[in-house]
Amino acid sequence: MKKLIAAAIGGLLLGNAAAQETYYVDDELVITMRGGKGTEYQIIRTLKSGAKLEVLETDEEAGYSLARTSGGAEGWVLTRYLTPTPIAKHRLATAELEIASLEKQLADLTAQLERARKSRDALDQSSTQLGEENQKLQQELEHIREISSNAIALAQNNKELREKLIRLETDLQAMEQQNAVLKDRSARDWFITGTGVTILGIAIGLILPGVRIQRKSKWSEL
Repeated sequence: MKKLIAAAIGGLLLGNAAAQETYYVDDELVITMRGGKGTEYQIIRTLKSGAKLEVLETDEEAGYSLARTSGGAEGWVLTRYLTPTPIAKHRLATAELEIASLEKQLADLTAQLERARKSRDALDQSSTQLGEENQKLQQELEHIREISSNAIALAQNNKELREKLIRLETDLQAMEQQNAVLKDRSARDWFITGTGVTILGIAIGLILPGVRIQRKSKWSEL
């Protein structure tokens, strides 16, 4: 079956040879090329089946054709033994070469397809990895944003605490100043009080003996 298909393909590929006046010795034959149109003429050479001939002239009445071989020899051969297409063996060989070439092309295309599939799989895997990395980066970005947001809130809290601390330090300094003033005033008051008491004591000490003397004098007069 394969040989028949190959022969058919070969026939289709080479079927236009007749237009170029190229003929072949028919299948399974060995014919003679003679010097004239008849068996009485000298045999120039024998031609095997499949030999390629260029037909120069055809005498339909005599049934002979003047032909030239690929080597340049010319002579008359019986027209009925010529065919415009290569013999089946040659067609088969040509078809087998064509089939081999097509099979090679198919193998090359299959290999290319396999490489393309591998490349596609690699690209799919790379795309998946890139997607996973992108997701991780998104998560890290969200985490950084959250940290940044917390940092901003902490900075604001720190600012408020610093301002509160400054106010407390200011209040503390004012209280310390007030305490210093109060301490100075208290010390001054105690100094004044002590001085007054001392003066009063001195005055009493000066006045009291006189009073006693006056009292004794009065008692003596009585």
